[in-house]
Amino acid sequence: MNTNLDSPGHTAQTNRQSPGVEPVQDDSQQRRDMSLRSVRAVAEVTAIHCALQETGWNRKRAAKLLSISYRGLLYKIRQHNITAQSSGPLVPLERKE
Repeated sequence: MNTNLDSPGHTAQTNRQSPGVEPVQDDSQQRRDMSLRSVRAVAEVTAIHCALQETGWNRKRAAKLLSISYRGLLYKIRQHNITAQSSGPLVPLERKE
């Protein structure tokens, strides 16, 4: 893993685009735009969805399986807008800050 932050491929700023405009990105651009927060969110959504599916959407058992509190699981379900009808690749919603 290259940890050199001074490399030409590393940028601290994000590109701002008009709403609804999605620029075409090559593989290297996608890797650069991936933040720790977005990777963590995808991992959380995937783990929570798998635990809920495994327990038949029993949230108490899913929380125990994930080793988090029941309230913590409820918070994450609402935060990531996870529903039983979710299908296909799970992508967390963007945060508005």
